[in-house]
Amino acid sequence: MFPLIIFLSLCFFFCIHFHWKRFRLYRMSWNIPGPVNLPFIGCAYLFYTGNAAEIAKRFMKMFDDYPDLSKAWMGPDLYYLVTKPEYLEVILNHNATLEKMELYKFVKPIVGDGLISSPVRVWKRHRKIIAPTFNQKVLNQFPGVISEQVNFLIELLHKECGKGEIDHCKYVTNCAIDIVGETIFGVSLNAQNGTKSYSHIFDQWMEVVFMRIFRLDYQFDWVFSWTKANKIQDQVKNLIQSMTREIIEKKKEQIGCQLEADEEKKKPFLDLLVEKFLNKELTQEELEDEVNTFLLAGSDTNATSGSFILTLLGMHQDVQEKLYNEVTEILGPERPPTLDDLPKLKYTERVIKESLRVFPGAPFVARVVEQDVNLGDVVVPKGANIGLGYLHLHRSEKYWEQPLKFDPDRFLPEKSLNRHPYTWLPFSGGPRNCIGWKYGMLVMKIMVAMVIRKFRVTSSIKSIGDIELTANIVLKPKNGFRLAFQQR
Repeated sequence: MFPLIIFLSLCFFFCIHFHWKRFRLYRMSWNIPGPVNLPFIGCAYLFYTGNAAEIAKRFMKMFDDYPDLSKAWMGPDLYYLVTKPEYLEVILNHNATLEKMELYKFVKPIVGDGLISSPVRVWKRHRKIIAPTFNQKVLNQFPGVISEQVNFLIELLHKECGKGEIDHCKYVTNCAIDIVGETIFGVSLNAQNGTKSYSHIFDQWMEVVFMRIFRLDYQFDWVFSWTKANKIQDQVKNLIQSMTREIIEKKKEQIGCQLEADEEKKKPFLDLLVEKFLNKELTQEELEDEVNTFLLAGSDTNATSGSFILTLLGMHQDVQEKLYNEVTEILGPERPPTLDDLPKLKYTERVIKESLRVFPGAPFVARVVEQDVNLGDVVVPKGANIGLGYLHLHRSEKYWEQPLKFDPDRFLPEKSLNRHPYTWLPFSGGPRNCIGWKYGMLVMKIMVAMVIRKFRVTSSIKSIGDIELTANIVLKPKNGFRLAFQQR
C-alpha cells in the first residue's frame, strides 16, 4: 500500500509541476479558439494514425476551421496557428520570432545547421556570408547555363511524347539538380544522364521528417531507431553526403590553394564558401551543411513548383496558348532566353506567381516566440510556437476572389495595388525569407518558357480542387504528378 501512495503522490506532483510551468500559456491563450485539447497530449491524437498525406490533410484543415488565429497544443507545446496578413507581417519581421521551432531538429540529420534549420546565431553569420552569392550580378551569369540544362530536359521529354500522361516531375527534378550544380556549385552533377529518380529519394526523406514532426512517438529517438523510416533516412543521408562531399572536393580541386582576390560579392556560392573554409572561416561541417541545404532546397522546391506550373498549364489550355504566344513572339522558335529577354516575359511571370499562390512550396512554417509579441489585438506569449499557414492564406476568399480559379491576371500591377503585401508569401517574408527567391524565379521562368515553346502539355485533371495534396515538408500532389506531352 505504501509504494502505491508514493507512486500516486509522485504522479500528483508531476501533474502540478507540468501545469504550473505552463500556467501563463494557459491563461494567455484561454480565449483563443482551436481544436479540443486533451490533458498532456493536446491535439496530438489527431495525428497519431495515418500516412503523411492523411496527417497533412488534417493539419491543413485546422487552418481552414480556425482562420486568422487559433491555438493547438501538441503534447507539452503550445502553437498559435496564424493566417491573417497583418499578423504575419508583425511575426515575420519581429526579432523575437526569428528562431525556428525545436522540431526543425528532425531535418538536421541531412541539412545540419544550414540556413533553413540553423539557430539564429548561426543563421545571421551564414546569411551574411551567403547573401552576396545571390547578388544580381552573379545571377546575371546564369541564363545561358540554365538554358543548356533545359535543352537536355527537352530532349528527354521528346522521347515521352505520345505516351500519355507521365510523371514529369522526375525529369524536372533531375534537371533542377543539374542546374543547381552548374550555377550555384559550378560543378557538373549529370543527374539527367543517370537513372536515379531524385524526386522519389527526396520525397521519401521529407515524408520521414514530416511524420517525426507530427507523431509524438516518432519524436523519441529510441522509438524512431526501430522503424523502417529510420532506415530510409540513413539511406538518403548517405546518398546526399556522398554527393555533397564529391561536389566539395571537385570545387576544392578547381580552386586549389590559390585564393583569388576578386571582390567577394561577385563570387558564386560554392566558390566563396570553399574559400571561407580554406581561410578557416567555416568548418568542414558548416560547409557540408550549406551544400546539403542548397542541393535539396534549390532543386526540390524549384522542381516541384515547376511541375505544378506545367500541370496548371496542361489544365488551362487558354493560359498555355497565351504564354506560348508571348514566348514565341519574344524569343522566336529556337533562340534561348537572354538576360534582356527575361523582363519582357511578363505574362510568363504572372503565370508563375499565380501557380505559387495556389501551390506554395512551403504550405506552412513555424517559429519560436522568445518574448511576448503584440499583434495589436492579441499578445502571443513567450514560450509559445507559431505556425504560419501559407496555403490557407493563399486560398482564402477573404483575400482572393474565387481562390481556386487559376487567373494569372490577378498579378497585373493595377490589381495588386490594394492587396496587402503579406497575402502572397511563397518565399516567406521578413529577414528570414528565402535567400534564393530571385534565383528560383529565374530558373522557373526559363524552364517554363522553353518547355512550352516545344511542347503542348495536357492534363486529365479538371480543376484545382480535384488535386489532393500532401505536405511532406514541401507541398506535393498526393497521387503524384501526371502530364502528357505533345511536340508542337
